[in-house]
Amino acid sequence: MRLVERLKEHSEELGKGVHKKLVRDLEARLDITLPEDFKEYLYELNYAAIFGDPIYGINPDDEMFDIYSQNKSKEHFRYGFLEIFANDIDGTIYIRPDTGAVYNSDFGEPIAKSFTEFVEILLRQGS
Repeated sequence: MRLVERLKEHSEELGKGVHKKLVRDLEARLDITLPEDFKEYLYELNYAAIFGDPIYGINPDDEMFDIYSQNKSKEHFRYGFLEIFANDIDGTIYIRPDTGAVYNSDFGEPIAKSFTEFVEILLRQGS
């Protein structure tokens, strides 16, 4: 099942997605290329809450959930990590735009090979 369908099936709150131009603008402002599965999430949803915790999107009106605001000029971003999620159990979660791998805040080994795999892990934890 596709990532977006899984999120729609299990999310309490969903966004409406954003135009591809906004994603390209974000990539240009941060000087990165986002992984395809994360871009798909932005295009189709741009916001999803899993067990009450949001996956960040392009939300300039709400800096707490805005990818740009949560990353620009932050130390983790200078080392190639993009903050995309945080909760009390898993802590802060980051994606490496260059590899697509997902990490927790110890930045050791990836906790998932992709954003899609990370979402699947989150959904399994809540089952």
